[in-house]
Amino acid sequence: MAIRNDDLDRWAVRSLGWSDQTAALDFLEREPIMNAYLVSRILDEGIAGLGDHIAVFLRGELVGISTVGWNVVMAVERSLSHELRDLVVSIFADQVTRSGDAPRAIISEVSLVEAIWKPISSWVAWPTVWRDRQPVYVLDHMDDLSELDAVRYARPADLDALVPACAAMHLEEVGIDPLSRDASGYRQRIRELISQQRSMVLFHRGKLVFKTEFSAVTTQTVQLMGVWTRPDERRNGWARQGLREICGHLLRRHRRVSLFVNDFNKPAIGLYESLGFRPIGVNRALIW
Repeated sequence: MAIRNDDLDRWAVRSLGWSDQTAALDFLEREPIMNAYLVSRILDEGIAGLGDHIAVFLRGELVGISTVGWNVVMAVERSLSHELRDLVVSIFADQVTRSGDAPRAIISEVSLVEAIWKPISSWVAWPTVWRDRQPVYVLDHMDDLSELDAVRYARPADLDALVPACAAMHLEEVGIDPLSRDASGYRQRIRELISQQRSMVLFHRGKLVFKTEFSAVTTQTVQLMGVWTRPDERRNGWARQGLREICGHLLRRHRRVSLFVNDFNKPAIGLYESLGFRPIGVNRALIW
């Protein structure tokens, strides 16, 4: 979309309503992998699933969407000039500060997080965790589309094994123990993932040795999160086996599988790339 500088006065800012749902999905699905989380929220719960959010229009065209609650996730029209993209993000920043609630996480493409951090940095504390570069990967082809064998969808009876595994992964990756913040709420979130069939596990001799969850499910992709191998079972091939089965299973049903990973996690990156994942962008994550 060509944008002229003389259109700078033709802005509109508002929340999206039900009548905007198709337009919102059309906008977000221009970049279906990078925007998978926002698309999934709308598909799961309708436009209201975004919760507190703001949409920015230029000359009547939707050019940006952002959640503005505890989790800030942004999408901005890529064809805009650098200056206009920053202006859209500055509108998001203004709405975040007006909300009165400091975010617990800001996760989006690097340039967007960089742009929003400048205006809100004097208002919020320094993040507990700053993940500067998280390459976003996508897998759209595997020679062997194997079905599930050792891996299966998690069941309610797996909850007691999954909760500590998910918490251990979060503590290892982020440095925050979610059970110390809200143990019952965290357990409920894992229970919901199980009930939605968004948790997959691999048990060996009665022990949970590998697991992952789905952070987003759309018509275009399934986005993995929380890829974890039990520490005393690492380097035994469980992650490779688990991911190969899961990706083969998902590619049979969806067009692509995606995820993002910390750039310093070289073993994980090596594994993903050996399975055929390719980088398509880079996120930044600020977590409190």
